[in-house]
Amino acid sequence: MQSHITDSRFFRSGYATDEVRSIFCDLHRMQRWMDVEVALAQTQAKLGIIPQAAADELARLGQLHLLNQEVILEKLQTTSHSLMPLLFAWQQVVSESSGRYLHFGATTQDIQDTAQSLELKDVFLIVERDFAAIIHKLMKLAGDYRSLVTVGRTHGQHALPTTMGLKFAVWLDEMLRNGERIQECRKRLLVCQMFGGVGTMAGFGEHGQEILAGVADRLGLGKARVAWHASRDRLTEFIAVSGILAGTLANIANEISQLSRDEIHEMEEPFHSGKLGSSTMPHKRNPELCEQVVVLARLIKSNAMLGFDGLINEHERDYRAVRLEWVSIVDTSMFLCKALDLMKSILSGLIIYERRVAQNVASTAELTSSESLMFLLGSKLGNQKAHSLIYESAMKAHEADKSLIEVLFADETVSSLFDLDALMRAVHPENNIGQAVVLTESVMNSASKWVSRMDVNEAKTVTCSLCESGKQENGGAAG
Repeated sequence: MQSHITDSRFFRSGYATDEVRSIFCDLHRMQRWMDVEVALAQTQAKLGIIPQAAADELARLGQLHLLNQEVILEKLQTTSHSLMPLLFAWQQVVSESSGRYLHFGATTQDIQDTAQSLELKDVFLIVERDFAAIIHKLMKLAGDYRSLVTVGRTHGQHALPTTMGLKFAVWLDEMLRNGERIQECRKRLLVCQMFGGVGTMAGFGEHGQEILAGVADRLGLGKARVAWHASRDRLTEFIAVSGILAGTLANIANEISQLSRDEIHEMEEPFHSGKLGSSTMPHKRNPELCEQVVVLARLIKSNAMLGFDGLINEHERDYRAVRLEWVSIVDTSMFLCKALDLMKSILSGLIIYERRVAQNVASTAELTSSESLMFLLGSKLGNQKAHSLIYESAMKAHEADKSLIEVLFADETVSSLFDLDALMRAVHPENNIGQAVVLTESVMNSASKWVSRMDVNEAKTVTCSLCESGKQENGGAAG
């Protein structure tokens, strides 16, 4: 049964990638629990707490495929405990002398929280890789279109001229801020939990700090200062940062969608022959990729509330937050990785209709350059009088369907002070883009520096050898 949308045989490709699904598959999750147990045993053996031979046997036989998974399922039903059935099945394949040292001094949440940190470590590999790819794509778009004059819009209406490059630069700058959030969140999030029943390390004796450091080092995680069994702010931050990042992607997607409207038609998401927009209207080219990014962002936003609910726990440990995370963290990771995957595809094949951009600029060039015109008239009439004069002329032009310059030049005061050529030069859009190109290049330079500091392997993929998720999906990365 595949009833969750992220696992749907038919529709899952819109909500998650095979790559991120592989991180959270049941088999991979239990294997991670075993990996944490092995790291604990090997650390304890190195400290002389348990025999090295026992730790080595636990490591050698610490493979989920060696265990009776039917027994695990049966024990889950009878014990209602998430970890003990796995440990029981593991003990059936190791010697009694080694099995006695399994899960020595730890509590269940130590193992599962640490494993969740490992899951999120893999999620960050995907997020950082795809994030870097999007940064590169936005840098290229900003550079390619840095001088392409376009209509700037405020409140849904033509405002002043700007450049297409600056539009991309604004998106790029917001993404760079998200990059900073990701890096800061990562440092706090990916830590080891190895503190025992109520966080005192009592089960580890005098070696508690050494065990924590050893396990964290073996697993490539940070070392928490104290137990975080009941302190779930790290996970809440992850969902919140994911929500902001997804919101940025949705904002970009929404703008692309709006600019693809027939009456604007300046850009469009990638289109391929055979893609259908409607069952009844064959002509439709719906921005469905962009719309799906918005859907995913809204789903992540709804998960953020669960994250904040998880901040409230009782005493030293309370599983209610953890069980919320098993849904909210997983779904958030799925939705975020898919949103990033979609945005990579959208930006890679983004279509810019330059001729239509130019037509839209020309259609209201006089009105969108009214600010420049006001400064010209203001040089002799004063800005307030110039503003009033242009306002009245613009309203008359709108109502009479005439040119603004035509109405304005008919005013005796204006025609006595300025010739027609001066007015026409003032409303030339290319002369009224201000510092758009400079601002665009400034953001591109900042992005170049950010990319040079990032240690991102763009070819890195996350795989799970235990499940069948390692397949190509829509030409994407292997999972």
